[in-house]
Amino acid sequence: MHSDRRFLLKSLAATGLAISGVGWGAWAQATPLAGLPSGAAPMDAAADVLALTSGLPASAGAGVLDSAFITGVRSAAQTVRHTALQGLDSAPFQRLGQLLGDERSTLLVGLLDDASATLVLDLVRSAGGRVLSEQTHRIDGDAAAWTQALGQALALGQPVPAAPMAAGATARVAFRCLI
Repeated sequence: MHSDRRFLLKSLAATGLAISGVGWGAWAQATPLAGLPSGAAPMDAAADVLALTSGLPASAGAGVLDSAFITGVRSAAQTVRHTALQGLDSAPFQRLGQLLGDERSTLLVGLLDDASATLVLDLVRSAGGRVLSEQTHRIDGDAAAWTQALGQALALGQPVPAAPMAAGATARVAFRCLI
């Protein structure tokens, strides 16, 4: 991603959060890993799973991929919440900030466009969360079966299946974090 675009997106997100009342200070005070047993595996430590998708228009094939990803996550975890990030809408980022600030461990998995993933991963790292895996893929709307397997693998902490490469497809970032 071009550095000027990344800076602009971070600035817009920070401004939106400041205006909505959720400052960076609330995230910086988070201690999401407090109280975890020293030998706990990340999936054992997280009671909930939050799945993030980009919420891109279905015309780009993203709606199919988002649905398949959520289906895969739900097949692997008992308690799954889903949030679709709609551009730079501050409400989903505000909810993410609240999760980062609470004491409850949550497994965060996602398949996002590269700009949204950059913001989410920076917020997780700033709040002291652990990024357990991060991969960039170029996939198109025909990769629904792979996307479902990806969601399941991320929720279970298994190796990510090899992605079908699609020339000219938009970049998508898959990640797994403990917050």
